[in-house]
Amino acid sequence: MFDDYLNNEQCYIELERYLYDRFFLECRASELELAKLKAPFYNTKFSDSTPFREGNPIFSAQNEVSGTILRIVLDEDTDSLVLYRDKHMGCELVIIAKVTILEHITKEMAEWVRSQ
Repeated sequence: MFDDYLNNEQCYIELERYLYDRFFLECRASELELAKLKAPFYNTKFSDSTPFREGNPIFSAQNEVSGTILRIVLDEDTDSLVLYRDKHMGCELVIIAKVTILEHITKEMAEWVRSQ
């Protein structure tokens, strides 16, 4: 569905919107207080406001009360879903995967929401 996100601006925008929509739906389902969340957390634009649109990150959020951060990076060269805690930002969970396993990515995103 979103396979051409790196070459098609509209596809990238729709993929980004899909992830944020899924995130906020999960927040509401988990009754997570939206006021304590900042999404997107990371700036994904150049200084002239042009979006990066390169998938790093495609999604980010921070729980401003606890300080925990979620960052999703799309990398088409990875073979599996990778999860790790950023060593410089111990409170940050990073998910790296290719777009073809979007279902797994959103499952991990939902787990992060439920842990908040």
